[in-house]
Amino acid sequence: MRRWALCLLLATTLSCQAADPSAADPAILSVSGEGLVAATPDMASITVGVTSQAEDAAAALTANSRSMTALVGILDKFDIEARDRRTSGFNISPRYERRSNDGRAPEITSYEVSNQVTIRYRNIDRLGDLLDAVVRAGGNRIHGLSFGNSDDAGLRDEARQLAVADARRKATLYAEAAGGELGRVLSITEAGAPQPRPEMRTLAMADAYAVPIAAGENEIRAVVNVVFELEQ
Repeated sequence: MRRWALCLLLATTLSCQAADPSAADPAILSVSGEGLVAATPDMASITVGVTSQAEDAAAALTANSRSMTALVGILDKFDIEARDRRTSGFNISPRYERRSNDGRAPEITSYEVSNQVTIRYRNIDRLGDLLDAVVRAGGNRIHGLSFGNSDDAGLRDEARQLAVADARRKATLYAEAAGGELGRVLSITEAGAPQPRPEMRTLAMADAYAVPIAAGENEIRAVVNVVFELEQ
């Protein structure tokens, strides 16, 4: 009798839960939100260097070292700190003469030495002056110019906050249109890390002979997916 009574009690409890609307899964509303923050760059990253040639490797290295010493002096003159400069490439390679297809092995005619340093420059207004000075000092390799912001983490967090606010705005609109009310947040998922997107604009330089530079603006974009509870 006790076993039958226990089974009857469990069956009655499960039946009541199934009939109770509050026990059903809540209605949900899933929306995405986007946040966009625009910021003027306050620093630049660029790789500069020197490539030298000579008949033997030692002479090429000597010439290259002389030019690189002058180039490093320019970096000192523009107050580029040690933490903002790093040797990013050094290479010594032979150069061969061009020959017709006569079966003979090509001979070395000279050697080439390349040395380059990647720098971060935190004074955008003088970037054109820096590039001009680097070339005049013997730099003949310049590439990889990009612009960034020192407070990158703060800008990304601002974009995330705007994205969540945008998601809540959309969800409130949908909930009211459906005749319900927006409930609590059930989950928030970020759709990839916020990425900067450059938007170019001309940067006026004070010196007419400086290299013209367009720094533009960095746009940091964040996208989130938010799931809300929808109260009927």
